[in-house]
Amino acid sequence: MKRLNLISLLVVVVLTIAVCLYLHNRAVTKHGAVAKAVEEKMKPAVASSTIKANTQPEKVFHVLPGQVLATVNGKPITLKDLIPLTASGEQEISQTTYNYLLDRAVNRELILQVAKARGITLTESEEDHLAQFRGLREQSEPGLVSKFTVNPAEVDFEIRDAEAFMLQTSLMAQMGVAANVTPDQVNQYYQDHIAEFGPLPADPQESQSAWQKIDFEIRGRLATEIRSEYNAQLQTYMNQLKTAAQITTTPMS
Repeated sequence: MKRLNLISLLVVVVLTIAVCLYLHNRAVTKHGAVAKAVEEKMKPAVASSTIKANTQPEKVFHVLPGQVLATVNGKPITLKDLIPLTASGEQEISQTTYNYLLDRAVNRELILQVAKARGITLTESEEDHLAQFRGLREQSEPGLVSKFTVNPAEVDFEIRDAEAFMLQTSLMAQMGVAANVTPDQVNQYYQDHIAEFGPLPADPQESQSAWQKIDFEIRGRLATEIRSEYNAQLQTYMNQLKTAAQITTTPMS
């Protein structure tokens, strides 16, 4: 029963912050394996932009752990902000992957700085989720060791990434932009299409059951549109933050 409870808790926590953790390969021990794992995950996304009539091989950057890659309002961005550091030290990263990870690191730092400046912090529920996630990643219960045993740097990296994602969502919500379908949007859609769904039953129990089905269907219809609109507004917002910030990058060769 204890095992089932832990697994159920894992599902809840991972689903909450999976969006911002999918880039990070776990239990990495070989030199350069983290960056290469990210490249493998990126291949579908960048395939259309890399298929060109260019026969020259892509550049590979040699990045040192303490090397300043960029600054965001004076805050240095180093290799540990791009990927979790391993004992191997220097990393070899292709130019496409490097540019992607650096932009991600800059965005993360901007979010953390802006949230701090505006007094936006994690909610108690979000802090609980992060604490539970850290506990699950660091626990050593038999049967889960091979999947979740990682070095502390990797856990810290994932927690910081998840924190930035949550704060980003809060910043957008402060501007009235929600990442997911809201109850108000569901209600409005229902009112606009009441002829299609029909009125709710008079009996409270039947009404609740009917509404759950309607709510589920409406959310499914609106999800793609809402997410697309959110991503567009998020991109605009991040561009505005970058324009207002002092960002410098170190040329790589």
